[in-house]
Amino acid sequence: MSATTNTKKTTITLTLEPEQKQLLEQAAALRRLTVSEYLLQLALDTATKETAEPEVIVASDRDWEIIESAILNLPPAKEALKAAINENQQE
Repeated sequence: MSATTNTKKTTITLTLEPEQKQLLEQAAALRRLTVSEYLLQLALDTATKETAEPEVIVASDRDWEIIESAILNLPPAKEALKAAINENQQE
């Protein structure tokens, strides 16, 4: 008796020019994959790389001055924070 998995699947539809489809078919054939397998592999590889890259945030000179000032001029630590730090260091 074989185990069955109950996984839901979904479909994505693409509209292509005939030349685009032919190119994809040729590329998939080189890897001995169906066009669906080929596209899924490429899409997942790309999505994995893009989501793994850190997001770049660009700050203006004025914004950077505000950020730098906040870092360099931290308010004094409150007693609860000091106690938590000391407790954590003792562990």
